[in-house]
Amino acid sequence: MYKTAIIFHPVSFVGFNKIQLIERHLLSSGIIGNRFRTFSAYTSGPAYRQFIPKLDAITRYHYGIIRIYIVALGQWFSNEHRLYMDHANLVVIEGDAFIDSAVHTLKLCAFLKQITGDDYLVDQIPSIGCLGGSEMHAHYC
Repeated sequence: MYKTAIIFHPVSFVGFNKIQLIERHLLSSGIIGNRFRTFSAYTSGPAYRQFIPKLDAITRYHYGIIRIYIVALGQWFSNEHRLYMDHANLVVIEGDAFIDSAVHTLKLCAFLKQITGDDYLVDQIPSIGCLGGSEMHAHYC
């Protein structure tokens, strides 16, 4: 389980579902890779490295450990805004190699705006188990 997640969400609530559009562009650009078999998350693609600071890319980056979700509707409590957030067309990233710097988050926000036409913001959620999917626990007899 991961301790934090980064959520890219539109500034205002968008009622039109654009997740297929986002998914198609993220796949074609190489930011996301294959879909996990057990739930609806993607691995990071080879182009995801451009969003990680160079020092982290050398020391901490492990291909495939990052989970990227493209979510139609999501709700969460924002620590930064101190609000209960409710948005559509989200991109949620969980994993070890996060996009920490403002330069890199703005880069992905600009890419998402180019795809959807909506302005995007970033929210980081600490102390979570797993936002998108859960894995089955092993039972031993």
